[in-house]
Amino acid sequence: MISFTSILNSCKRSDIMFNSETSTSDGWKISIQGKCVEDAVFLFNALDSFLRSNEIPFKVATKKRLSSGNVEQSRKAMTIYCPNNLDVSILAEDVYGLITSYKGWYDVKTPTSYSHYAGGLFIRNDRINGQYIPAKLC
Repeated sequence: MISFTSILNSCKRSDIMFNSETSTSDGWKISIQGKCVEDAVFLFNALDSFLRSNEIPFKVATKKRLSSGNVEQSRKAMTIYCPNNLDVSILAEDVYGLITSYKGWYDVKTPTSYSHYAGGLFIRNDRINGQYIPAKLC
């Protein structure tokens, strides 16, 4: 059996998406910062069951992202997309409660256009009137 760590280390994509039918068009997302594949694995192990059982889409960074030259983008170990019917602060509190011992975000600068929530969680809305707004323009 191949481990999730091996998958993240060998994947050719920057992220592995875990989709659901839930609409996230309101644009709220949570970025959890990290520095290495082990951080992404920790987050996946701690949050996968909660996120899937609540049909919340998310993605996990692979080694390709975490070792890329773009320092800000390479520190997004996990991104969680907030469903339209859920308040982002409630989701952030639920997520934070599951990873209070997580330390992989230490010494990582706040990403552009995000607000620090708690621990390694940073939130932002990337939509205005339904249109995607890149972080560098916010």
